[in-house]
Amino acid sequence: MEDEYDKTRRNRRQLHLPAAENPKYDEIMALKKTRALPRETLRNDREYVRSFISLVDFLGAVLGPRTEVVLHDVSDADQSVIAIANGDVSGRKPGSPATDLMLTIMRDGIANDTNYIVGYEGRTTTGNGSLFSSTYFIRHEGRIVGMLCINTDRTPILSFRHAVDRLMEAYFPEGEPPASVNVKEENLITSVEDIPDEVIAQASGESGILVTRFSTEQRLAVIRTLNERGFFNFKGAISNVAKRLGISESTTYRYLRMVMNN
Repeated sequence: MEDEYDKTRRNRRQLHLPAAENPKYDEIMALKKTRALPRETLRNDREYVRSFISLVDFLGAVLGPRTEVVLHDVSDADQSVIAIANGDVSGRKPGSPATDLMLTIMRDGIANDTNYIVGYEGRTTTGNGSLFSSTYFIRHEGRIVGMLCINTDRTPILSFRHAVDRLMEAYFPEGEPPASVNVKEENLITSVEDIPDEVIAQASGESGILVTRFSTEQRLAVIRTLNERGFFNFKGAISNVAKRLGISESTTYRYLRMVMNN
């Protein structure tokens, strides 16, 4: 009976076929480097990947039936799936082939400091809808030898959200504002002081510069934003802003006039 090593040798012999005669040429080329490893190294890699099988069952039980957990052995693209929990999500089972993502990564490589990728879209051939997918790369002696993939079927959530959206539209229709009113957003505040604090904090966060080191242009930008939001209609606004920007009230008045005249 043909063992795993003999099958690997047989698959490697297929490399001698012209690409036009071998539909799996690209996949085999992608894994050529892995399969060319010494027999003992391949065996150790496979045993290491198999040590994660119990984790597949555990995660499958914890995450529930709508989340599929799959363990891939990258040494055999034709039947890379060696363990799977909640396989009804994609219709796969042990012995199913590698995904296009897995083949691409094994062909093109991935940065050594990249341990996982999270939140990409997965699709199935069974038409079960959109999946929220993530992959953890299993490395052994610096090489990717396996992949642990988690795929969550979002169909019920998306259907529920669609139903809620339709209900919201029925009870709270979105109307167009009058043509004379240009509504961008509304900020609900609990204190007048919240407004300059928020604007200054945002400007400081975006620039990475403390307010005490703001340039004239940055102070003008803060005052321009506050003016657009109507802050200077509040009593004591000038002194409030002057104190927070660390400038005099006369300078604040001058900046405000500059902003209003532009």
